[in-house]
Amino acid sequence: MDGEWLRELVLGVGGLVEAPSRYKDDLAYWLDGREIAHLEENNVLDLRLTRAVIAQFKDDPRVVRRDSSDWATLEVSQEDGEFVEMLVGKAIEANRR
Repeated sequence: MDGEWLRELVLGVGGLVEAPSRYKDDLAYWLDGREIAHLEENNVLDLRLTRAVIAQFKDDPRVVRRDSSDWATLEVSQEDGEFVEMLVGKAIEANRR
């Protein structure tokens, strides 16, 4: 399945700019000069949520914390659209400067 649905969903939340990633050779989503999201695979999104926000979803198997960082990996499907939108909104709130 193509990951275009996920790109469109992230951009549809609003407030983000799509530009080259600083971490990989692909596009990413930026807020106030800071990269807060990028796709790893078609249905896998890395999202800068902050540790406090990630902790709220520690029992959700779709949210995997990456080491001790502010980044989480979301493994989702199109049926998780509302969930992804909500988390992207939380990432925007947490990273707004």
